[in-house]
Amino acid sequence: MDSIEIASAKAGGLRLDFPSEKQIAALASAWDDDANHQVVFLRQPEFRAAQRSGEYASMVASADLALPAAESVAKLAAKAGGTAAFARSIPIGTRRREYLSYFGPPADDPHPVQAYSPLKVLAILLSALEQRRGSVFLVGGALPALQRAELHLRSTFPELRVVGRSTGDYGEANEPLIMRALQKASPDMVVVGSLVKDGELWIPRHMRYTKSGIFVYEAGIVELFAGRR
Repeated sequence: MDSIEIASAKAGGLRLDFPSEKQIAALASAWDDDANHQVVFLRQPEFRAAQRSGEYASMVASADLALPAAESVAKLAAKAGGTAAFARSIPIGTRRREYLSYFGPPADDPHPVQAYSPLKVLAILLSALEQRRGSVFLVGGALPALQRAELHLRSTFPELRVVGRSTGDYGEANEPLIMRALQKASPDMVVVGSLVKDGELWIPRHMRYTKSGIFVYEAGIVELFAGRR
């Protein structure tokens, strides 16, 4: 089993990760290992919520990547030591060994403590998946925005397969149908956005419906994909 060393730091009792863009791209393919993986973005409200005990805190603690999405959160890690304070080994499956060259040895200089744009991180992940004709399933938003988001994704990433979609307000009656579609599609990545009941907690509550994949939540991502600011 191979591994990758991700620069990380502790702030307020929470782990924050600081991967390079190449590492993010590599993980998009190397995480094809019959397991589910979650990426979380932390702004101040999420950071504070994760410091309290409960389901949300457990989700953040178990996330494969916890990325600061606001400079104020990244600065908390900087105050803890000025740079990313330790390297965290993430085990990597060997099914996509050709992507391990992205990892390389740890950099001689400490990785900069920085905030991450969710849209940019998602673009890196989707672009990496496109290189191997990977697949994505969209959950969230109202139908018009979701339809435009799908069209824009197909235009921007023509080799990426959009294997399913669902509006965020699909309702309890339709949940079994949506879950069967998700299970059948077996997407490499599930992107979750607005209108979804329980927000980001939708992910740990529904991960069991796929055997392998990357899960990412960002409240306005469907609308951003659709071209709205």
